[in-house]
Amino acid sequence: MEEKKSKKKNIVLYCIYGAITVAILLIFLGANDIDEIFGVLHTANINYVFVCVALLVLYAALYPLTICILAKKRKCSISFGKTYSIAMIEHFFNGITPFATGGQPFQVYEFKKAGVKAADSTGMLLMNFIIMMIVTNLFALSSLVYFTRFVTSTSMMVISIIGFAMNFLVLLFMIALATSKTLRNALFFLARFFCKIKFIKKLVEPKLDSFGEYLDNAQAAFKGLVRQKGTFALCFIIRAVTMGVYYAITFFVLRALHIPVQTNDLFFIISGTSFAITATVFVPTPGASGGIEFAFSSIFTALAGGLVTTAVSYGGMLIWRLLSYYLLMIISFAFYVGLEINLASSARKNKLITQPLPTIDGENTFIEEAACGDADTADDTGGENKEVK
Repeated sequence: MEEKKSKKKNIVLYCIYGAITVAILLIFLGANDIDEIFGVLHTANINYVFVCVALLVLYAALYPLTICILAKKRKCSISFGKTYSIAMIEHFFNGITPFATGGQPFQVYEFKKAGVKAADSTGMLLMNFIIMMIVTNLFALSSLVYFTRFVTSTSMMVISIIGFAMNFLVLLFMIALATSKTLRNALFFLARFFCKIKFIKKLVEPKLDSFGEYLDNAQAAFKGLVRQKGTFALCFIIRAVTMGVYYAITFFVLRALHIPVQTNDLFFIISGTSFAITATVFVPTPGASGGIEFAFSSIFTALAGGLVTTAVSYGGMLIWRLLSYYLLMIISFAFYVGLEINLASSARKNKLITQPLPTIDGENTFIEEAACGDADTADDTGGENKEVK
């Protein structure tokens, strides 16, 4: 009953977040001549639009591979299909939560439902997130070569400084969280400090020991993966290619709108897309709605050489936003629905398997799941079963 209420509450929140993103998009479009913008879209080259869709699908297909590789190296007792699906749901939950913070916590939850310890999945997701942040920050740094061409107003200057600073600080914080005992102890100290407040104490204090153990195990899992230098390098290369594909979508959006960009403009266009996304990471709305539309329409004008009308720049922004945000969210949500159905089916099967088996002396036998890192030592069932006498 409680679970059903929680699900209904989540559905309501998802609808609210979705409505916010759509409303902000409509406000941006409403501030301009909508008929003119849709007139631009009507003349778009459909072949290049299909190329954009294909690149988005390729990006979505490549994105989960790094988590799958890390899960395999961690020897987690979970199938490739489930790992891939859990990795895919990140887009949906990032897209509907402020600051794009919902993806990883929900992935930890789904991994736990699939039989992976929270500390192990957190270690993997920390590694995956840090690799992604390193890659995106490198793209962002390279985009600064064209800083003067992208920053065409004071507001854009302020937004970009805040966005870039926050992006680098988040990377440093996540590395410290994954490796520093000092930060671990500081978090633990803060938790104890806030326990002085009566209602917080009641909620938090009973879980402090397990929280400390969780942080230790998550750091241990991360450090274990860091030692796998070949794995780190492979994940880095895959993530760099993945993000390159994502940023390159803008090139074909420009082509679709008959803007004569050439192949030698590709790096400039990739840099512009990276710049716009990095500059708006601090926007608290779901999917950075509002900030990303403003930044991308401004960058789009710069990418087109300033030779486009406002309607064309907003038309380009709209095509890019529909693909990179809304279509990606739909794909991710489809994987989430499939994952929930799969996990529910597995739970029913496991319930039957793990029913206590009666024995002559009255003892019961259970089958348990193996934790990550136990693949070399655990038996086929992931644990030791008592012999039926």
